[in-house]
Amino acid sequence: MATQSLYRRYRPRRFDELRGQEHIVRALREAVKAGREGQAYLFSGPRGTGKTTTARILAKVLNCTNPSDGEPCCECDSCIAVEQGNSYDVFELDAASNNSVENIRGLIDKVSLGTPGRHKVYILDEVHMLSAGASAALLKVLEEPPEHVVFVLATTDPQKLKDTIRSRTQHLQFHLLPSDTLAEHIRWVAEDAGFALDDHIIDAALAKGGGSARDTLSALELLAAGGSDVDDSVDLSEFIRCLVDADTGIALSATAHAISNGHDPRTLCEELLRHLRDLFLSVMSPEMISIRHDRLDDLAATAQELGNASIVRAMERLGSALVEMRFAPDPRIMFEIALVQLTGDGGADGQSALLARLERLERALAEGDSPQAKGPPRSSSTGKAIVGGRARRPDPSGSIPRPAAENVTADSPASAPEPAPPVAQEQDEQQPATTATPTAPELREQSPPAATSSEHDEHSVTAVWSDSVRSSLTGMTRALFAPASVGAVSSSANGLSVELLLPSQVHAQKCEVHRGAVQQQLAQSLGVVVELALNVEGPTAVTQSPGMTEIVEEPIDPNDIVDAPTTPQRSPEEEIADIFPGTRLITTTDD
Repeated sequence: MATQSLYRRYRPRRFDELRGQEHIVRALREAVKAGREGQAYLFSGPRGTGKTTTARILAKVLNCTNPSDGEPCCECDSCIAVEQGNSYDVFELDAASNNSVENIRGLIDKVSLGTPGRHKVYILDEVHMLSAGASAALLKVLEEPPEHVVFVLATTDPQKLKDTIRSRTQHLQFHLLPSDTLAEHIRWVAEDAGFALDDHIIDAALAKGGGSARDTLSALELLAAGGSDVDDSVDLSEFIRCLVDADTGIALSATAHAISNGHDPRTLCEELLRHLRDLFLSVMSPEMISIRHDRLDDLAATAQELGNASIVRAMERLGSALVEMRFAPDPRIMFEIALVQLTGDGGADGQSALLARLERLERALAEGDSPQAKGPPRSSSTGKAIVGGRARRPDPSGSIPRPAAENVTADSPASAPEPAPPVAQEQDEQQPATTATPTAPELREQSPPAATSSEHDEHSVTAVWSDSVRSSLTGMTRALFAPASVGAVSSSANGLSVELLLPSQVHAQKCEVHRGAVQQQLAQSLGVVVELALNVEGPTAVTQSPGMTEIVEEPIDPNDIVDAPTTPQRSPEEEIADIFPGTRLITTTDD
Protein backbone atom coordinates (compact mmCIF):
# COMPACT_ATOMS: atom_id res chain seq x y z
CA MET A 1 0.00 0.00 0.00
CA ALA A 2 1.39 3.40 -0.99
CA THR A 3 2.23 5.86 1.74
CA GLN A 4 -0.14 8.80 1.94
CA SER A 5 1.39 12.13 0.96
CA LEU A 6 2.29 14.61 3.66
CA TYR A 7 -0.04 17.31 2.37
CA ARG A 8 -2.97 14.84 2.61
CA ARG A 9 -1.92 13.28 5.90
CA TYR A 10 -1.58 16.68 7.57
CA ARG A 11 -4.53 18.40 5.91
CA PRO A 12 -6.25 20.76 8.40
CA ARG A 13 -9.53 19.46 9.84
CA ARG A 14 -10.62 22.56 11.73
CA PHE A 15 -10.42 26.32 11.23
CA ASP A 16 -7.85 26.74 14.01
CA GLU A 17 -5.47 24.37 12.18
CA LEU A 18 -5.27 26.60 9.12
CA ARG A 19 -1.96 28.51 8.84
CA GLY A 20 -1.46 31.98 7.42
CA GLN A 21 -5.14 32.65 6.59
CA GLU A 22 -6.35 34.32 9.78
CA HIS A 23 -8.59 36.79 7.92
CA ILE A 24 -10.42 33.91 6.20
CA VAL A 25 -10.82 31.94 9.44
CA ARG A 26 -12.14 34.94 11.34
CA ALA A 27 -14.74 35.82 8.68
CA LEU A 28 -16.11 32.27 8.29
CA ARG A 29 -16.06 31.38 11.98
CA GLU A 30 -17.94 34.51 13.01
CA ALA A 31 -20.50 34.01 10.24
CA VAL A 32 -21.17 30.42 11.34
CA LYS A 33 -21.40 31.39 15.02
CA ALA A 34 -23.93 34.13 14.25
CA GLY A 35 -25.90 31.98 11.77
CA ARG A 36 -25.26 34.44 8.92
CA GLU A 37 -23.45 32.16 6.51
CA GLY A 38 -23.76 33.21 2.88
CA GLN A 39 -25.33 31.23 0.08
CA ALA A 40 -22.36 31.61 -2.28
CA TYR A 41 -18.65 32.07 -1.57
CA LEU A 42 -15.76 32.65 -3.95
CA PHE A 43 -12.35 31.44 -2.71
CA SER A 44 -9.45 32.70 -4.82
CA GLY A 45 -5.71 32.60 -4.39
CA PRO A 46 -2.48 30.83 -5.42
CA ARG A 47 -2.34 27.04 -5.54
CA GLY A 48 -1.74 25.13 -2.33
CA THR A 49 -2.98 27.85 0.04
CA GLY A 50 -6.01 25.94 1.43
CA LYS A 51 -9.01 26.91 -0.72
CA THR A 52 -10.51 23.43 -1.09
CA THR A 53 -9.56 22.47 2.46
CA THR A 54 -11.33 25.54 3.85
CA ALA A 55 -14.41 24.72 1.75
CA ARG A 56 -14.54 21.22 3.28
CA ILE A 57 -14.15 22.58 6.80
CA LEU A 58 -17.02 25.01 6.12
CA ALA A 59 -19.14 22.13 4.81
CA LYS A 60 -18.38 20.13 7.97
CA VAL A 61 -19.28 22.91 10.41
CA LEU A 62 -22.51 23.72 8.54
CA ASN A 63 -23.73 20.12 8.98
CA CYS A 64 -21.99 19.23 12.26
CA THR A 65 -24.32 17.95 14.99
CA ASN A 66 -22.09 19.30 17.79
CA PRO A 67 -20.44 22.53 16.59
CA SER A 68 -18.45 24.48 19.17
CA ASP A 69 -17.50 28.14 18.80
CA GLY A 70 -17.79 28.00 15.02
CA GLU A 71 -15.67 24.83 14.77
CA PRO A 72 -16.74 21.33 13.70
CA CYS A 73 -16.40 18.53 16.23
CA CYS A 74 -14.80 16.17 13.66
CA GLU A 75 -16.31 13.22 15.56
CA CYS A 76 -19.96 13.06 14.51
CA ASP A 77 -21.17 10.94 11.59
CA SER A 78 -21.58 14.02 9.34
CA CYS A 79 -18.02 15.26 9.92
CA ILE A 80 -16.55 11.80 9.38
CA ALA A 81 -18.57 11.34 6.17
CA VAL A 82 -17.29 14.67 4.80
CA GLU A 83 -13.69 13.72 5.60
CA GLN A 84 -14.11 10.33 3.93
CA GLY A 85 -15.75 11.88 0.86
CA ASN A 86 -19.04 9.94 1.01
CA SER A 87 -21.34 12.57 2.52
CA TYR A 88 -24.77 13.10 0.99
CA ASP A 89 -24.62 16.76 2.02
CA VAL A 90 -21.41 17.76 0.21
CA PHE A 91 -20.89 17.57 -3.57
CA GLU A 92 -17.52 18.35 -5.12
CA LEU A 93 -17.24 19.07 -8.83
CA ASP A 94 -14.03 19.61 -10.77
CA ALA A 95 -14.98 22.36 -13.20
CA ALA A 96 -11.81 21.80 -15.21
CA SER A 97 -13.02 18.39 -16.46
CA ASN A 98 -16.78 18.95 -16.03
CA ASN A 99 -17.10 22.30 -17.76
CA SER A 100 -19.93 21.66 -20.20
CA VAL A 101 -23.48 22.92 -20.05
CA GLU A 102 -24.79 19.38 -19.49
CA ASN A 103 -22.69 18.99 -16.33
CA ILE A 104 -23.99 22.21 -14.80
CA ARG A 105 -27.58 21.40 -15.79
CA GLY A 106 -27.27 18.01 -14.07
CA LEU A 107 -26.09 19.84 -10.96
CA ILE A 108 -28.97 22.31 -11.15
CA ASP A 109 -31.53 19.48 -11.37
CA LYS A 110 -30.29 18.12 -8.02
CA VAL A 111 -30.06 21.45 -6.20
CA SER A 112 -33.67 21.50 -5.01
CA LEU A 113 -33.55 17.95 -3.63
CA GLY A 114 -33.28 17.58 0.13
CA THR A 115 -30.42 15.97 2.10
CA PRO A 116 -30.03 14.53 5.61
CA GLY A 117 -28.06 17.53 6.89
CA ARG A 118 -29.02 21.13 7.50
CA HIS A 119 -27.21 22.43 4.41
CA LYS A 120 -26.41 21.12 1.00
CA VAL A 121 -22.90 22.35 0.02
CA TYR A 122 -21.62 22.41 -3.57
CA ILE A 123 -17.85 22.87 -3.99
CA LEU A 124 -16.84 23.80 -7.55
CA ASP A 125 -13.06 23.73 -7.97
CA GLU A 126 -11.31 25.62 -10.80
CA VAL A 127 -14.57 27.32 -11.64
CA HIS A 128 -12.87 29.69 -14.08
CA MET A 129 -12.54 26.71 -16.50
CA LEU A 130 -16.30 26.60 -17.15
CA SER A 131 -17.42 27.27 -20.69
CA ALA A 132 -19.50 30.32 -21.56
CA GLY A 133 -22.73 28.30 -21.65
CA ALA A 134 -21.95 26.56 -18.35
CA SER A 135 -21.19 29.91 -16.69
CA ALA A 136 -24.54 31.26 -17.88
CA ALA A 137 -26.32 28.19 -16.47
CA LEU A 138 -24.49 28.54 -13.14
CA LEU A 139 -25.40 32.22 -12.97
CA LYS A 140 -29.08 31.35 -13.15
CA VAL A 141 -28.95 29.10 -10.09
CA LEU A 142 -26.79 31.59 -8.17
CA GLU A 143 -29.41 34.28 -8.63
CA GLU A 144 -32.11 32.40 -6.63
CA PRO A 145 -30.62 29.34 -4.90
CA PRO A 146 -32.71 27.27 -2.44
CA GLU A 147 -32.37 28.31 1.19
CA HIS A 148 -30.59 25.12 2.28
CA VAL A 149 -27.94 25.29 -0.50
CA VAL A 150 -24.46 26.87 -0.13
CA PHE A 151 -22.13 27.25 -3.12
CA VAL A 152 -18.34 27.47 -2.67
CA LEU A 153 -16.50 28.40 -5.86
CA ALA A 154 -12.71 27.97 -5.83
CA THR A 155 -10.34 29.35 -8.45
CA THR A 156 -6.77 30.48 -8.96
CA ASP A 157 -7.79 33.07 -11.56
CA PRO A 158 -10.86 35.03 -10.48
CA GLN A 159 -10.41 37.58 -13.28
CA LYS A 160 -11.66 34.99 -15.80
CA LEU A 161 -15.00 34.73 -14.05
CA LYS A 162 -17.93 36.82 -15.21
CA ASP A 163 -18.57 39.94 -13.19
CA THR A 164 -22.17 38.86 -12.76
CA ILE A 165 -21.02 35.65 -11.00
CA ARG A 166 -18.51 37.43 -8.78
CA SER A 167 -21.09 40.02 -7.75
CA ARG A 168 -23.36 37.26 -6.39
CA THR A 169 -20.69 35.73 -4.14
CA GLN A 170 -18.74 36.70 -1.04
CA HIS A 171 -15.19 36.93 -2.33
CA LEU A 172 -12.45 35.75 0.08
CA GLN A 173 -8.86 35.97 -1.12
CA PHE A 174 -6.23 33.49 0.12
CA HIS A 175 -2.59 34.57 0.45
CA LEU A 176 0.74 32.81 0.24
CA LEU A 177 2.00 31.78 3.66
CA PRO A 178 4.67 33.90 5.39
CA SER A 179 8.08 32.24 5.49
CA ASP A 180 8.30 32.06 9.30
CA THR A 181 4.81 30.58 9.62
CA LEU A 182 5.50 28.02 6.91
CA ALA A 183 8.92 27.13 8.39
CA GLU A 184 7.36 26.53 11.80
CA HIS A 185 4.65 24.36 10.23
CA ILE A 186 7.00 22.13 8.23
CA ARG A 187 9.27 21.72 11.26
CA TRP A 188 6.28 20.41 13.19
CA VAL A 189 5.32 18.12 10.28
CA ALA A 190 8.88 16.81 9.98
CA GLU A 191 9.08 16.13 13.70
CA ASP A 192 5.70 14.40 13.77
CA ALA A 193 6.57 12.33 10.69
CA GLY A 194 9.91 11.29 12.16
CA PHE A 195 12.17 13.21 9.73
CA ALA A 196 15.53 14.44 11.05
CA LEU A 197 16.19 17.49 8.89
CA ASP A 198 18.77 20.27 9.07
CA ASP A 199 18.15 23.97 8.56
CA HIS A 200 19.47 23.90 5.00
CA ILE A 201 16.86 21.25 4.13
CA ILE A 202 14.15 23.50 5.57
CA ASP A 203 15.49 26.41 3.52
CA ALA A 204 15.53 24.30 0.36
CA ALA A 205 11.91 23.20 0.93
CA LEU A 206 10.82 26.80 1.55
CA ALA A 207 12.57 27.96 -1.61
CA LYS A 208 10.95 25.24 -3.72
CA GLY A 209 7.52 25.80 -2.15
CA GLY A 210 7.42 29.54 -2.77
CA GLY A 211 4.86 30.21 -0.03
CA SER A 212 2.49 27.38 -0.99
CA ALA A 213 1.85 24.93 1.86
CA ARG A 214 1.15 21.99 -0.45
CA ASP A 215 4.20 22.62 -2.66
CA THR A 216 6.42 23.04 0.40
CA LEU A 217 5.25 19.77 1.96
CA SER A 218 5.75 17.98 -1.35
CA ALA A 219 9.29 19.38 -1.59
CA LEU A 220 9.95 18.39 2.02
CA GLU A 221 8.80 14.86 1.33
CA LEU A 222 11.04 14.64 -1.74
CA LEU A 223 14.07 15.91 0.18
CA ALA A 224 13.40 13.48 3.01
CA ALA A 225 13.03 10.58 0.58
CA GLY A 226 16.32 11.54 -1.11
CA GLY A 227 18.29 11.29 2.10
CA SER A 228 18.28 15.05 2.69
CA ASP A 229 20.64 15.50 -0.25
CA VAL A 230 20.41 18.94 -1.84
CA ASP A 231 23.93 19.00 -3.27
CA ASP A 232 22.54 18.78 -6.81
CA SER A 233 20.90 22.18 -6.43
CA VAL A 234 22.49 25.14 -8.19
CA ASP A 235 24.54 27.53 -6.10
CA LEU A 236 22.96 30.78 -7.29
CA SER A 237 25.24 32.82 -5.05
CA GLU A 238 28.06 32.01 -7.46
CA PHE A 239 26.14 33.65 -10.30
CA ILE A 240 25.43 36.69 -8.12
CA ARG A 241 29.12 36.97 -7.24
CA CYS A 242 29.95 36.92 -10.96
CA LEU A 243 27.56 39.82 -11.51
CA VAL A 244 29.13 41.78 -8.65
CA ASP A 245 32.70 41.17 -9.83
CA ALA A 246 31.82 41.40 -13.57
CA ASP A 247 33.59 38.07 -14.12
CA THR A 248 32.39 36.58 -17.40
CA GLY A 249 34.65 33.51 -17.24
CA ILE A 250 33.34 32.33 -13.87
CA ALA A 251 29.74 32.94 -15.00
CA LEU A 252 30.17 30.71 -18.05
CA SER A 253 31.96 28.06 -15.96
CA ALA A 254 29.12 28.03 -13.43
CA THR A 255 26.61 27.66 -16.27
CA ALA A 256 28.52 24.75 -17.78
CA HIS A 257 28.76 23.03 -14.39
CA ALA A 258 25.03 23.43 -13.71
CA ILE A 259 24.00 22.15 -17.16
CA SER A 260 26.40 19.20 -16.91
CA ASN A 261 24.60 18.20 -13.69
CA GLY A 262 21.31 17.95 -15.57
CA HIS A 263 19.80 21.43 -15.09
CA ASP A 264 17.85 22.82 -18.00
CA PRO A 265 19.02 26.28 -19.20
CA ARG A 266 15.51 27.68 -19.07
CA THR A 267 14.91 26.37 -15.56
CA LEU A 268 18.31 27.71 -14.51
CA CYS A 269 17.41 31.13 -15.90
CA GLU A 270 14.07 31.10 -14.07
CA GLU A 271 15.73 30.17 -10.77
CA LEU A 272 18.29 32.94 -11.15
CA LEU A 273 15.50 35.38 -11.99
CA ARG A 274 13.56 34.40 -8.84
CA HIS A 275 16.71 34.74 -6.74
CA LEU A 276 17.31 38.24 -8.11
CA ARG A 277 13.73 39.10 -7.22
CA ASP A 278 14.36 37.91 -3.65
CA LEU A 279 17.46 40.10 -3.52
CA PHE A 280 15.48 43.13 -4.67
CA LEU A 281 12.62 42.47 -2.24
CA SER A 282 15.02 41.91 0.67
CA VAL A 283 15.71 45.65 0.51
CA MET A 284 12.37 46.98 -0.71
CA SER A 285 9.80 44.66 0.92
CA PRO A 286 11.29 41.83 3.04
CA GLU A 287 7.91 40.45 4.11
CA MET A 288 7.22 39.26 0.55
CA ILE A 289 10.09 36.73 0.50
CA SER A 290 9.56 33.06 1.36
CA ILE A 291 12.69 32.71 3.49
CA ARG A 292 13.55 32.62 7.15
CA HIS A 293 14.07 36.04 8.71
CA ASP A 294 17.52 35.12 10.01
CA ARG A 295 18.69 34.87 6.38
CA LEU A 296 17.24 38.20 5.28
CA ASP A 297 20.30 40.10 6.48
CA ASP A 298 22.56 38.06 4.19
CA LEU A 299 20.27 38.67 1.23
CA ALA A 300 20.06 42.39 1.97
CA ALA A 301 23.86 42.67 2.23
CA THR A 302 24.28 40.94 -1.15
CA ALA A 303 21.60 43.15 -2.70
CA GLN A 304 23.31 46.31 -1.50
CA GLU A 305 26.61 45.06 -2.84
CA LEU A 306 25.11 44.38 -6.26
CA GLY A 307 22.96 47.52 -6.34
CA ASN A 308 19.27 47.94 -7.14
CA ALA A 309 19.94 49.23 -10.65
CA SER A 310 22.10 46.21 -11.48
CA ILE A 311 19.47 43.85 -10.07
CA VAL A 312 16.68 45.41 -12.13
CA ARG A 313 18.81 45.37 -15.28
CA ALA A 314 19.72 41.71 -14.73
CA MET A 315 16.04 40.83 -14.24
CA GLU A 316 15.10 42.65 -17.45
CA ARG A 317 17.84 40.96 -19.46
CA LEU A 318 17.07 37.48 -18.11
CA GLY A 319 13.37 38.03 -18.79
CA SER A 320 14.20 38.86 -22.40
CA ALA A 321 16.41 35.77 -22.58
CA LEU A 322 13.49 33.59 -21.47
CA VAL A 323 11.41 34.93 -24.35
CA GLU A 324 14.26 34.41 -26.82
CA MET A 325 14.72 30.80 -25.64
CA ARG A 326 11.33 29.86 -27.09
CA PHE A 327 12.60 30.26 -30.65
CA ALA A 328 16.30 29.46 -30.16
CA PRO A 329 17.61 26.09 -31.39
CA ASP A 330 19.86 25.93 -28.30
CA PRO A 331 18.45 27.76 -25.23
CA ARG A 332 21.83 27.54 -23.51
CA ILE A 333 23.32 30.02 -25.99
CA MET A 334 20.73 32.68 -25.18
CA PHE A 335 21.37 32.24 -21.44
CA GLU A 336 25.13 32.52 -21.93
CA ILE A 337 24.72 35.64 -24.10
CA ALA A 338 22.68 37.26 -21.35
CA LEU A 339 25.37 36.46 -18.76
CA VAL A 340 28.13 37.82 -21.01
CA GLN A 341 26.23 41.07 -21.47
CA LEU A 342 25.50 41.39 -17.76
CA THR A 343 29.07 40.69 -16.63
CA GLY A 344 30.79 42.76 -19.31
CA ASP A 345 28.63 45.83 -19.88
CA GLY A 346 31.41 48.23 -20.85
CA GLY A 347 29.59 49.09 -24.06
CA ALA A 348 26.05 48.52 -22.82
CA ASP A 349 23.37 51.05 -23.63
CA GLY A 350 20.27 52.07 -21.80
CA GLN A 351 19.45 53.91 -18.61
CA SER A 352 19.58 50.81 -16.40
CA ALA A 353 23.07 49.92 -17.69
CA LEU A 354 24.33 53.43 -16.97
CA LEU A 355 22.88 53.34 -13.46
CA ALA A 356 24.51 49.97 -12.84
CA ARG A 357 27.89 51.27 -13.94
CA LEU A 358 27.52 54.39 -11.79
CA GLU A 359 26.71 52.24 -8.76
CA ARG A 360 29.85 50.17 -9.30
CA LEU A 361 31.96 53.31 -9.64
CA GLU A 362 30.48 54.75 -6.44
CA ARG A 363 31.19 51.53 -4.56
CA ALA A 364 34.75 51.45 -5.88
CA LEU A 365 35.35 55.05 -4.83
CA ALA A 366 33.79 54.45 -1.42
CA GLU A 367 36.13 51.51 -0.88
CA GLY A 368 39.14 53.58 -1.95
CA ASP A 369 39.75 51.52 -5.07
CA SER A 370 40.05 53.20 -8.44
CA PRO A 371 38.14 51.37 -11.19
CA GLN A 372 41.03 51.97 -13.59
CA ALA A 373 43.59 50.43 -11.26
CA LYS A 374 42.45 46.88 -11.96
CA GLY A 375 44.03 46.68 -15.41
CA PRO A 376 45.17 48.69 -18.39
CA PRO A 377 42.70 51.24 -19.76
CA ARG A 378 40.58 49.89 -22.56
CA SER A 379 38.96 51.41 -25.60
CA SER A 380 35.24 52.04 -25.13
CA SER A 381 34.55 50.91 -28.70
CA THR A 382 36.62 47.73 -29.06
CA GLY A 383 37.32 46.80 -25.44
CA LYS A 384 41.01 46.27 -26.26
CA ALA A 385 43.77 47.61 -24.04
CA ILE A 386 45.19 50.96 -25.16
CA VAL A 387 48.95 50.79 -25.70
CA GLY A 388 50.66 53.13 -23.27
CA GLY A 389 47.36 53.77 -21.53
CA ARG A 390 48.81 53.60 -18.03
CA ALA A 391 51.36 56.30 -18.87
CA ARG A 392 48.64 58.49 -20.36
CA ARG A 393 46.32 58.21 -17.37
CA PRO A 394 46.28 61.52 -15.45
CA ASP A 395 47.28 61.47 -11.82
CA PRO A 396 44.73 62.32 -9.08
CA SER A 397 45.98 65.91 -8.85
CA GLY A 398 44.76 66.62 -12.37
CA SER A 399 48.16 67.41 -13.87
CA ILE A 400 49.49 66.03 -17.11
CA PRO A 401 51.78 63.00 -16.57
CA ARG A 402 55.43 63.37 -17.45
CA PRO A 403 56.69 60.78 -19.96
CA ALA A 404 59.80 59.02 -18.71
CA ALA A 405 63.07 59.73 -20.50
CA GLU A 406 64.48 56.94 -22.63
CA ASN A 407 67.86 56.93 -20.89
CA VAL A 408 66.38 56.54 -17.39
CA THR A 409 66.23 52.99 -16.11
CA ALA A 410 63.70 51.49 -13.72
CA ASP A 411 66.31 51.46 -10.94
CA SER A 412 67.17 55.13 -11.36
CA PRO A 413 65.97 57.47 -8.60
CA ALA A 414 64.72 59.86 -11.27
CA SER A 415 62.01 57.37 -12.27
CA ALA A 416 60.31 57.59 -8.89
CA PRO A 417 57.61 60.29 -8.80
CA GLU A 418 58.05 63.03 -6.25
CA PRO A 419 55.30 62.79 -3.61
CA ALA A 420 52.99 65.76 -3.25
CA PRO A 421 53.03 67.64 0.08
CA PRO A 422 50.31 66.48 2.48
CA VAL A 423 48.99 70.01 2.94
CA ALA A 424 48.45 70.42 -0.80
CA GLN A 425 46.61 67.10 -0.94
CA GLU A 426 44.24 68.15 1.83
CA GLN A 427 43.51 71.43 0.09
CA ASP A 428 42.74 69.59 -3.17
CA GLU A 429 40.34 67.25 -1.38
CA GLN A 430 38.51 70.12 0.29
CA GLN A 431 37.99 72.00 -2.96
CA PRO A 432 34.64 71.17 -4.64
CA ALA A 433 34.76 69.37 -7.95
CA THR A 434 33.91 71.39 -11.04
CA THR A 435 32.79 70.27 -14.44
CA ALA A 436 34.30 73.25 -16.28
CA THR A 437 36.99 72.35 -18.80
CA PRO A 438 40.36 73.89 -17.86
CA THR A 439 41.82 76.28 -20.41
CA ALA A 440 45.32 76.13 -21.78
CA PRO A 441 46.81 78.60 -19.20
CA GLU A 442 45.23 76.59 -16.36
CA LEU A 443 46.75 73.39 -17.67
CA ARG A 444 50.11 75.09 -17.87
CA GLU A 445 49.84 76.29 -14.27
CA GLN A 446 48.91 72.82 -13.00
CA SER A 447 51.96 71.06 -14.35
CA PRO A 448 54.58 72.31 -16.81
CA PRO A 449 55.05 69.66 -19.49
CA ALA A 450 58.24 67.71 -19.35
CA ALA A 451 58.26 66.95 -23.07
CA THR A 452 58.92 69.79 -25.47
CA SER A 453 56.62 70.56 -28.34
CA SER A 454 59.44 70.01 -30.83
CA GLU A 455 59.27 66.28 -30.14
CA HIS A 456 55.88 66.09 -31.88
CA ASP A 457 55.14 66.51 -35.55
CA GLU A 458 52.12 65.99 -37.75
CA HIS A 459 52.84 62.26 -38.11
CA SER A 460 53.13 61.56 -34.37
CA VAL A 461 50.07 63.65 -33.52
CA THR A 462 48.07 61.83 -36.21
CA ALA A 463 49.12 58.48 -34.77
CA VAL A 464 48.11 59.49 -31.22
CA TRP A 465 44.82 60.93 -32.45
CA SER A 466 43.90 57.75 -34.35
CA ASP A 467 45.13 55.19 -31.82
CA SER A 468 44.05 56.58 -28.47
CA VAL A 469 42.42 60.01 -28.37
CA ARG A 470 39.54 59.46 -30.79
CA SER A 471 38.71 56.00 -29.35
CA SER A 472 38.73 57.36 -25.78
CA LEU A 473 36.05 59.97 -26.53
CA THR A 474 32.52 59.05 -25.53
CA GLY A 475 28.95 59.96 -26.38
CA MET A 476 28.21 62.89 -28.65
CA THR A 477 31.85 64.06 -28.55
CA ARG A 478 33.02 60.83 -30.13
CA ALA A 479 30.32 60.94 -32.80
CA LEU A 480 31.07 64.54 -33.80
CA PHE A 481 34.86 64.13 -33.95
CA ALA A 482 34.79 60.78 -35.77
CA PRO A 483 35.40 62.33 -39.25
CA ALA A 484 38.02 64.80 -37.95
CA SER A 485 41.59 64.53 -39.26
CA VAL A 486 44.81 66.15 -38.08
CA GLY A 487 45.97 69.13 -40.13
CA ALA A 488 48.87 71.43 -39.43
CA VAL A 489 50.94 70.90 -36.26
CA SER A 490 53.29 73.62 -35.04
CA SER A 491 55.08 74.68 -31.89
CA SER A 492 53.83 77.72 -30.02
CA ALA A 493 54.94 79.76 -27.05
CA ASN A 494 52.51 77.91 -24.80
CA GLY A 495 53.16 74.41 -26.13
CA LEU A 496 51.77 72.82 -29.28
CA SER A 497 49.22 74.10 -31.80
CA VAL A 498 47.16 71.35 -33.38
CA GLU A 499 44.69 71.82 -36.21
CA LEU A 500 41.73 69.44 -36.70
CA LEU A 501 40.03 69.47 -40.10
CA LEU A 502 36.25 68.95 -40.28
CA PRO A 503 33.95 68.36 -43.28
CA SER A 504 31.84 71.55 -43.15
CA GLN A 505 31.22 74.81 -41.38
CA VAL A 506 28.03 73.52 -39.69
CA HIS A 507 29.92 70.48 -38.43
CA ALA A 508 32.69 72.71 -37.04
CA GLN A 509 30.18 74.85 -35.15
CA LYS A 510 28.73 71.75 -33.48
CA CYS A 511 32.20 70.49 -32.56
CA GLU A 512 33.11 73.85 -31.02
CA VAL A 513 30.97 73.02 -27.98
CA HIS A 514 33.13 69.98 -27.21
CA ARG A 515 36.49 71.48 -28.24
CA GLY A 516 37.67 71.94 -24.64
CA ALA A 517 37.21 68.28 -23.73
CA VAL A 518 39.03 67.11 -26.86
CA GLN A 519 41.84 69.61 -26.23
CA GLN A 520 42.30 68.29 -22.69
CA GLN A 521 42.31 64.66 -23.82
CA LEU A 522 44.83 65.43 -26.56
CA ALA A 523 47.07 67.28 -24.08
CA GLN A 524 47.01 64.32 -21.68
CA SER A 525 47.93 61.88 -24.44
CA LEU A 526 50.75 64.00 -25.90
CA GLY A 527 52.13 65.17 -22.55
CA VAL A 528 52.25 68.85 -23.57
CA VAL A 529 49.90 71.82 -23.42
CA VAL A 530 47.82 71.86 -26.60
CA GLU A 531 46.00 74.74 -28.25
CA LEU A 532 43.39 73.11 -30.47
CA ALA A 533 42.05 74.82 -33.59
CA LEU A 534 39.07 73.62 -35.63
CA ASN A 535 39.19 74.27 -39.39
CA VAL A 536 37.16 73.14 -42.37
CA GLU A 537 38.66 71.00 -45.11
CA GLY A 538 38.97 72.64 -48.54
CA PRO A 539 40.25 75.92 -49.99
CA THR A 540 37.68 78.08 -48.21
CA ALA A 541 39.18 77.76 -44.70
CA VAL A 542 41.81 80.46 -44.40
CA THR A 543 41.79 81.66 -40.80
CA GLN A 544 41.06 80.07 -37.46
CA SER A 545 41.27 81.21 -33.87
CA PRO A 546 41.15 78.85 -30.86
CA GLY A 547 37.62 79.90 -30.04
CA MET A 548 36.01 80.46 -33.44
CA THR A 549 36.05 79.10 -36.97
CA GLU A 550 36.08 81.78 -39.70
CA ILE A 551 35.22 80.92 -43.27
CA VAL A 552 36.23 83.30 -46.06
CA GLU A 553 35.01 82.67 -49.57
CA GLU A 554 37.42 83.16 -52.52
CA PRO A 555 36.60 86.19 -54.72
CA ILE A 556 35.29 85.60 -58.22
CA ASP A 557 36.78 87.51 -61.18
CA PRO A 558 34.04 88.58 -63.63
CA ASN A 559 36.54 88.36 -66.51
CA ASP A 560 36.83 84.64 -65.89
CA ILE A 561 33.12 84.16 -66.58
CA VAL A 562 32.43 83.12 -70.19
CA ASP A 563 29.24 82.20 -71.92
CA ALA A 564 28.55 78.54 -72.41
CA PRO A 565 28.64 77.44 -76.09
CA THR A 566 25.27 77.39 -77.73
CA THR A 567 24.11 74.37 -79.68
CA PRO A 568 21.58 74.70 -82.51
CA GLN A 569 18.23 73.19 -81.88
CA ARG A 570 17.40 70.20 -84.11
CA SER A 571 14.02 68.79 -84.97
CA PRO A 572 13.03 65.26 -84.00
CA GLU A 573 12.90 64.25 -87.68
CA GLU A 574 16.56 65.22 -88.14
CA GLU A 575 17.63 63.25 -85.06
CA ILE A 576 15.74 60.13 -86.33
CA ALA A 577 17.39 60.49 -89.75
CA ASP A 578 20.84 60.52 -88.10
CA ILE A 579 20.03 57.36 -86.19
CA PHE A 580 18.61 55.52 -89.27
CA PRO A 581 20.64 56.50 -92.36
CA GLY A 582 18.83 56.24 -95.70
CA THR A 583 15.42 57.08 -94.36
CA ARG A 584 13.25 59.70 -95.94
CA LEU A 585 10.30 61.65 -94.69
CA ILE A 586 6.90 60.91 -96.25
CA THR A 587 4.15 63.45 -95.71
CA THR A 588 0.56 62.22 -95.86
CA THR A 589 -2.63 64.20 -96.08
CA ASP A 590 -6.01 63.20 -94.76
CA ASP A 591 -8.78 62.96 -97.38
